[in-house]
Amino acid sequence: MNDEFSKVVAVVPSLSPDEKLPNTVKGLLDAGFRRVIVVDDGSGAEYRHRFEECAAHAGVTLLRHAVNKGKGAAMKTAFSHVLAEMPDCTGVVTVDGDGQHRPEDCRNCSEAMLRDDKIVLGVRDFTLPDVPKRSRRGNHVTSAVFRIFCGMKLSDTQTGLRAIPIDLLPQILEVKGDRYEFETQMLLDFKTYSIPYEEVKIETVYIEENQTSHFRVVRDSFRIYKMILAHFLKYSATSVGSFFLEEGILALVLFILLSATGETNKNDLGINAVAFLIARFSSSVFNVLMNYFVVFKAKCSFWKAALKYYAICIPLAAVQLPLILLSLKGVNQWGFLPPQVEKYAQLIIQPLVQVILFLATYGLQQEWVYKTDKKHQVHRGTKKNAEKDTGK
Repeated sequence: MNDEFSKVVAVVPSLSPDEKLPNTVKGLLDAGFRRVIVVDDGSGAEYRHRFEECAAHAGVTLLRHAVNKGKGAAMKTAFSHVLAEMPDCTGVVTVDGDGQHRPEDCRNCSEAMLRDDKIVLGVRDFTLPDVPKRSRRGNHVTSAVFRIFCGMKLSDTQTGLRAIPIDLLPQILEVKGDRYEFETQMLLDFKTYSIPYEEVKIETVYIEENQTSHFRVVRDSFRIYKMILAHFLKYSATSVGSFFLEEGILALVLFILLSATGETNKNDLGINAVAFLIARFSSSVFNVLMNYFVVFKAKCSFWKAALKYYAICIPLAAVQLPLILLSLKGVNQWGFLPPQVEKYAQLIIQPLVQVILFLATYGLQQEWVYKTDKKHQVHRGTKKNAEKDTGK
């Protein structure tokens, strides 16, 4: 383990640092890291002395961006350097340069990565009283959004302390985003490609209530939530499009059938049933195609996904009316609503049931229908996994 740990590279991206950056680098070296990469993300000449102080230590490599490109771009620059220049590296650990990550926590996460052969997230405890309200609130909201819309349970969605095995580094380099959204997209890719990860508790440190952070609340938050909610927003738009398509096809088919059989048959059950089935099937095909190619950009067999889609949508459609009727019966029987509202029960219950089924369908499609198959999952190539495969 010690030999493998000595080959872990600490990566410290930094923009316009103060004295905490050299202290962070020295702390990492004192904790046993033999190689540290510091990336100057276009800080400017007035900060050059901070980076030169870091580079004066043996084992520190300094990389520079001529202009600011973002935290994600800085990490990618370091990762590319590791893959090109450090072939014996066993993994990297990303560390913030503002002193919020203790060197011993960086080492613990690195050792957990080597032991368990997974990406390790160093997670903070946001229930502690000294956590800034902005950070606590932001993490709680983002964690809830991740759980509801992405099906991922994460304790700390904002952590910059991440230990990554070397064989997963090429995959991480493919993650989209060059600024703070890169870290969020990385978490989303864990799910998309079934990348193994785990959490390790670390000390919760906030210096000056995180005032030195370069996180731009409005712009960076917009980029992050746009990524997290992308599937759901596209899914919602596709569902609305399917509804209007179905209504349009229904009107068209009824027009054609009634033109052929006569207006007197407009209330004929058979004609209306045929028109409804044609319209519903057409809109469902549109929905499957849009969800597969646009919403989820699925990495699985189309035909298997289509079969799964109908396996859940047909039963859910069949129970929709019974659920509404049962709910209405329960409201009338047990009096859940005030008398003055009860007469509007159907207007309340029907959309509520539809919203619940809509969310249930979204979750099932994300977790099961369009789930990435084994063919498209990340294939590990470490020596440890090779030994597992051969039974050594």
